[in-house]
Amino acid sequence: MSAAPSQDEAAFDQLALLAARICATPMAVVALAATPRQGFTASVGLTPAQAPQAAALCALAQDGGEAPLVVQDARSHPLLAHHPLVRGAPHVRFCACVPLFAPEGQALGTLAVLDRVPRLPDPAQIEGLRILAQQAQVQLALRRQQRQLTQLVHERDAMHAQLLAQSETLRTSERQYRQLFDDHPQPMWVYERHTLRLLAVNRAMVEHYGYTEAELLRMGMDELWLPEDRERLAAEMASIDAAQLRGGITRRHRRKDGSVMDVELSAGAANFNGVAARQVLATDVTQRRSAERELARLGRAQRLLSACNEALVRGTSEPAMLQAICQIAVDIGGYRMGWVGLARDDEQRSIEPVAHAGYNNRYLEALRLSWAEDQPGGQGPAGQAIRSGQPVIVQDIRREPAFQDWTERMLEHGFHGVIVLPLRDGERSFGLLYLYAPEVLAISPEEIALLQELSTDLAFGIVSLRARREQQRLQASVLKVAAAVSASTGTEFFEQLVHNMAEALGAQAGCVARLLPTPTGQPARAVTLALSVDGTLLANTEYTLAGTPSLHLLEQRQHVVAQDVARLHPDAPVLRRLGAQGYVGQQLCDADGEPLGLIFVLFRQPLASPDFVTSTLQIFAARASAEIHRQLAEQRIRHQASLLDKAQDAIIVRDLEHRILFWNQGAERLYGWTRLQVLGQSIVSLLYDDPAAFLRATQLAQEQGEWTGEITQRHRDGRPLDVEGRWTLIPGEDGQPPSILAINTDISQRKATEREIQRLAFYDALTGLPNRMLLMDRMHHALANAQRHHQGGALLFIDLDNFKTLNDTLGHDKGDLLLQQVAQRLNTCVRAIDTVARLGGDEFVVMIEQLSAQPHEVAIHARTVGEKILSLLSAPYTLASYQYRSTPSIGIAPFHGDGASVGELLKQADLAMYQAKTAGRSTLRFFDPDMQAVVTARAGLEADLRAALAQDEFLLHYQPQVNHAGRAVGVEALVRWEHPERGMVSPADFVPLAEETGLILPLGRWVLNTACKLLAQWRGDPDLAHLTMAVNVSSRQFRHADFVDDVARVLAVTGAPAGRLKLELTESLLVEDMETTIATMEALRAHGVGFALDDFGTGYSSLAYLKRMPLDQLKIDQSFVQDLLTDPNDAAIVDTIIGLSRSLGLEVIAEGVESVEQRDLLARAGCRFYQGYLFSRPLPTDALEQFLRDRI
Repeated sequence: MSAAPSQDEAAFDQLALLAARICATPMAVVALAATPRQGFTASVGLTPAQAPQAAALCALAQDGGEAPLVVQDARSHPLLAHHPLVRGAPHVRFCACVPLFAPEGQALGTLAVLDRVPRLPDPAQIEGLRILAQQAQVQLALRRQQRQLTQLVHERDAMHAQLLAQSETLRTSERQYRQLFDDHPQPMWVYERHTLRLLAVNRAMVEHYGYTEAELLRMGMDELWLPEDRERLAAEMASIDAAQLRGGITRRHRRKDGSVMDVELSAGAANFNGVAARQVLATDVTQRRSAERELARLGRAQRLLSACNEALVRGTSEPAMLQAICQIAVDIGGYRMGWVGLARDDEQRSIEPVAHAGYNNRYLEALRLSWAEDQPGGQGPAGQAIRSGQPVIVQDIRREPAFQDWTERMLEHGFHGVIVLPLRDGERSFGLLYLYAPEVLAISPEEIALLQELSTDLAFGIVSLRARREQQRLQASVLKVAAAVSASTGTEFFEQLVHNMAEALGAQAGCVARLLPTPTGQPARAVTLALSVDGTLLANTEYTLAGTPSLHLLEQRQHVVAQDVARLHPDAPVLRRLGAQGYVGQQLCDADGEPLGLIFVLFRQPLASPDFVTSTLQIFAARASAEIHRQLAEQRIRHQASLLDKAQDAIIVRDLEHRILFWNQGAERLYGWTRLQVLGQSIVSLLYDDPAAFLRATQLAQEQGEWTGEITQRHRDGRPLDVEGRWTLIPGEDGQPPSILAINTDISQRKATEREIQRLAFYDALTGLPNRMLLMDRMHHALANAQRHHQGGALLFIDLDNFKTLNDTLGHDKGDLLLQQVAQRLNTCVRAIDTVARLGGDEFVVMIEQLSAQPHEVAIHARTVGEKILSLLSAPYTLASYQYRSTPSIGIAPFHGDGASVGELLKQADLAMYQAKTAGRSTLRFFDPDMQAVVTARAGLEADLRAALAQDEFLLHYQPQVNHAGRAVGVEALVRWEHPERGMVSPADFVPLAEETGLILPLGRWVLNTACKLLAQWRGDPDLAHLTMAVNVSSRQFRHADFVDDVARVLAVTGAPAGRLKLELTESLLVEDMETTIATMEALRAHGVGFALDDFGTGYSSLAYLKRMPLDQLKIDQSFVQDLLTDPNDAAIVDTIIGLSRSLGLEVIAEGVESVEQRDLLARAGCRFYQGYLFSRPLPTDALEQFLRDRI
């Protein structure tokens, strides 16, 4: 590989090999100027005779500058086109050269990579060449230092020999050498090789290390090392060859004063007064290493900040988000442990850790921290950070008095420094981020600023998440209240009320109670109407209010206990059972303000938002008061049985056979039937279209003695009636059978009002579309479903252009007509699962959901809907007698359940809409510029693809297939697209598009025809006639009705031998219609065509079908070959595929083989055919023929 004059040049051989691997080229060369002491050439992929010519090739192309030179195609280069290595072997087409310079600016040589195919390297490969060039220059500098040191040693030995001959001359030379040694500006010393004892030191070493010369000469070199490095360095020193020259070695040494410095050492063998020794030259690089470490810390801090911000954006749960932040601090920030604590307002003002990551080992559980200055746990950095609101940094815990009792334990855990970052909301610190560093901190102002930014972002993320959670909670409460308003009456009503109330407020218990009449001098008592504890309803019971917080509700409308309510009222059983901390109660009053009862909720935790709880509880209290008042009124009605006929409600008595026995005037007014008309009649036939609900209610009344609820009945004129019934089973007297007393209240108006309230609350009055509140609720559900089911969707924000002008010119009534017609048209543009909403004014929103998880597919679907809306809304409108034209501007914001909030999504769509306005109106824009670019790029690529077929822009490259002996046995035809402006377009970009658009059919026919032409040419060449041609066939092409005829026609026209044509099919094609697939294959087999199953192992092939199919070959997918050496599962899969092919009598070929090790492992497993970069890249036709003739 190398023409280097000594073993020292092996490093340059490695550099050449590494350059070839980085740039994926078969050839590389490191050439140095031919100076008397330095000239040599190291190369890979070149013969010894070609290596100097390659160096001359690069030197010919260089212009003297320091920048890398890239020649895409040497045949087109004016200076290189006629070079022997270009015109002849190895036929160089591409080269990239980086010049090498000495620190003084002198040109030293060139580092270059070469390839046989034209190409352009990517920026990462050029940067890799730069780095390797710098490494080469460092190696050259090291060689120069080593030669200087060797020369110094030789001069010393020469002087020593001369001294033996002439003692006076020896003494003179010794003094001169000693003077050179002592006066050298860098520390130098000589040590005994076996004992490491220092034998000689110069003045620079004395000055740098702080010891006297006498002290140093009593020391061993290992005493300069740090204690933690000694064992490792001693073993390393023992393994060094006696004559080995070493340079560029970086070590940490400790001075006499204990300070640590970084030194770079060069060492060589020496003979000191007959003792085997080594002489060392040291350079202080402390400042340079410090700067490098500082840059590394800053980079790590920036990565930490970026990763944390990403976690904050994606966070939907506060505990999960805080845990992720701690884990990132450990994984990316390099901290030994990190935890987040929240400042509590309890008696001790404690700091409670709520999330942590890293090495803990019960350390965190032992902490008792406080943010109170007068508490023992509040004296350390945590308390200081909370109180001051400023970061607290302890660089070395051994020097911090607050850690005096914890120093030993912290060091055992590997904690050497701490950073405490307060989390602030405005002027208040509500928590902290506590980080433990595994080394003593040396932190710069820039890193502190980044960490402060991290704490600010984290605090903002927590506050935002809590605000979003509070908003969701408020919306849930509104929905719960709406549900409670629509609930039934009686016992079921109160049970449902306390359940909804506790759930909406996040309470662990809820209760509604009615006050009982209290005799004078007796304690106040109440009876529970519904009591729920942890979601379980308890039996109703009477109890005394004394000893409970509810006693205050006899005198005041509201009573709140923020914390310790169970401790303040130890005799209250429900509080004691629950361990309650917080209590909120509300007095229930009648219309005159007289107390009827009370309602309260209990919390296990101290109240965090008492205002929210009290305001929401008032809504439930109003509904409970109304129901208690209604029940008391009903009791009074029953008590006044003599006045039944004068009651406003319908009062009916019927027997158990449903015959009507009593019918008051209220019933006559409600139902339209007179008493004489209904007595003795069946109530079922008179009042019910469907008696099922009536029969169920009657059965409950008979079983339980009463029934209360809502039921739908029928008026005499046929219209439906909503009534609230309170039915009571009345025992018969004097042996009479029982009957049922029904008091039915007409609630049709109330139900209509409730429906109207529901409509007004959630629907736009003008258009009937969902309003903002309902849209927000549906968006919450859509985002949650998108995240849960990994789906996408889009929000389309629509604004009517020039709507204000219409209102100003034709009037608001015409504007209202336009809005109504727009709403009707929008509803025709979407699916049933999508939502069309009006936000207000002329602003509409369309939300489409349950789309693909692929962003580009979401963008395409959203654009299709948007363009449909643009077309429909731009058509003329008839507004009374006016013909009017209007256009919309549409902004589109895709979503994928990735943590974006509803508000953020609306803002994104709104911004995109304004971009559409700015672009000239009557158009649409995507919020995400990348998504807009995807849609535009796809449309442009499709247009170019259609033109490419007409303009013959496609070409075929061929990747050789070889056997175990390295001989070519065939090729695979691979389509390429050389666009005049885009350059080479990746098949991964245009082949799927061709599949989607149907262009794969003409493209596939062109590929098959072109490949068969080449196969026909080989037929007349004895050297190439045995080769096979593999052509990939798409599923759409294979399923086409004319595919068999197309293949036969191509074979006939081109004259290609059918037996040498091999069609490669994918496994996915086989599972679509297996019987049709086999029939098509058999028809082609009749023509002599062979088949290979491509990407085998990635699909769902059935073994039963495999045996039936006329296959010739299985192709192992490159995904299994890639990790063959590292993943046992992939190795097992490959063994299985090879064994399966052997049992089926099929050939097996492995694709994607890139290393000799992969090939050898495949060969041992029984695979005898290969394809991959180890043998050749895909080649154009001219390069292919030369390759094949070389491998015949």
